[in-house]
Amino acid sequence: MITAGLDLGAGTVKGALLEDGERILALASRPSRGVPVTSARAVLDELEEGANIAPGEVDYLCTTGFGRYAIPERHLQVSDFTSSARGARFLFPRTRLVVDIGSQATRTMAVSETGKVLKFKMNEKCAAGAGRFVERCSKYLQVPLDEMGPRALESAHPKLISSVCAVLAETEIINNVAEGVPLSDILMGVFLSLAQRAHSLMRYVGIQPEVTLVGGLVRSNGMVKALRDTIGMEVNISADSYYAAALGAAILGHARLRKLRTAPGPSGG
Repeated sequence: MITAGLDLGAGTVKGALLEDGERILALASRPSRGVPVTSARAVLDELEEGANIAPGEVDYLCTTGFGRYAIPERHLQVSDFTSSARGARFLFPRTRLVVDIGSQATRTMAVSETGKVLKFKMNEKCAAGAGRFVERCSKYLQVPLDEMGPRALESAHPKLISSVCAVLAETEIINNVAEGVPLSDILMGVFLSLAQRAHSLMRYVGIQPEVTLVGGLVRSNGMVKALRDTIGMEVNISADSYYAAALGAAILGHARLRKLRTAPGPSGG
């Protein structure tokens, strides 16, 4: 059975194609650009092309993310928490705490040995607590997003951002620039501020190993170091962690399809 998972996030649409709920056939992503449906269909086309299969060969489509209801051809939709937890467990089977720093919100989930979400907490009140803040910092500090992490690792004395409001945080950063604070210290301060906000959510759900980071900022080595330093323990990451929610959706889609196919018919036979 071939199942597809689409994670329609606020900033990016990510997709995963799995065979029998276990083998990754293809992964793909595209910016949402305000039209997640168009991007989602383009990602699905890219997945099929990458796996060298025809559209009719995808047996089941499961969606997740804030735009999960926007795809009418979906067979199933699941919450971000459920899909991220399942995807994290797929990549790191001993995961007990999942941290997802997304574009608009940061989420933390305590999960069971089977991947069930036991407790969760999220913060979406202000952009200063999510990945969108990193994008804004990239623009007004004139540092490309993919360079922010490596530049932050050069920091000797990180300058923490104390403001919880994105607007005030930006003012604080501008003041740091005016005072001559080294750019690397400002950048690591940005990541440490995000890590500290994530840490407060993690303490709410209960911190225990193993901790797995998923989502967009898993690609930033500055963010990974900041989180590890803040919580004082190792954090699981992999190249595929970026697609954790999409992988989880594809896995859950496979479980549902298998259940449907093995269920007895109306006659009980």
